[in-house]
Amino acid sequence: MRRPAIALSVLLALVLAACSTGVEAPPTTPTNTVCTDVFCLEVPEGWGDEVSDTFLAFNHEVAPEATFLTASQLDMEAIVVNAGGSWPATTETVVESFWALLEQSGEGDLIRTERLVGGAIRSWGTHSTGTMWFLVVPVDGSEGIGVEIRGPNGSWESHADVVFPSVIPLP
Repeated sequence: MRRPAIALSVLLALVLAACSTGVEAPPTTPTNTVCTDVFCLEVPEGWGDEVSDTFLAFNHEVAPEATFLTASQLDMEAIVVNAGGSWPATTETVVESFWALLEQSGEGDLIRTERLVGGAIRSWGTHSTGTMWFLVVPVDGSEGIGVEIRGPNGSWESHADVVFPSVIPLP
């Protein structure tokens, strides 16, 4: 009985995401390399706001109220434990726990996950503000790097497609 409900939820989320309105994403080139003390990544032009030693938080100039890009160090164990799980856990469990916390707060729903080369997990879902993409790059033990991109509709996935594969942890 649970499987049809899950399938219906996923179908509804896909339909809602496809029907979302809002500013369409601009082109993703050129890009700028942005680094903290912990990682570097490529960010399409137009994103920019705050860079610190361990995190960055950006909005896009074409839709500053409807877009968000953040990247920071991540305590993967804390995410899993706060979602009711136990450590150690896989990176996929970390991502599922992150989305479970969003779901519990009524802020988001996971639609899909994808394992990337090197063990990172990319995910996509709905957020109360539109559409959201989330990446977890495991680094060492429970340390990781988390990157989140939110946009008003699915066209912003092109920005996740540029940012996510460019994340490089620094020693």
